Amino acid sequence: MEKTVEYFGQHPVLFVASVMISVLILFSSLKKIVELVLMVGSLVVLYTAYLYITGGHVPEVFRSVELLFSHWFHAAGDMFAWLFTLLKFPKKGVV
Repeated sequence: MEKTVEYFGQHPVLFVASVMISVLILFSSLKKIVELVLMVGSLVVLYTAYLYITGGHVPEVFRSVELLFSHWFHAAGDMFAWLFTLLKFPKKGVV
């Protein structure tokens, strides 16, 4: 590891090129993950639409996922509201 750091320290152009390639690989991987999440989300929406149209029974898993996201969004909203209030009216003496 020390030899690698030393080598890149002596060749800054190669270091910049390797950093750029690493960033491209990282963004490519993140793009594929986001596409997968969007695909799964769209399948879930289509399945729930199918259940709504046919009048089928909604599985308990969907209800628990709905509650999970509801609690998570409320917690995130409360956290951001607290943060905005703190930034809007900072208390003196608080670090």
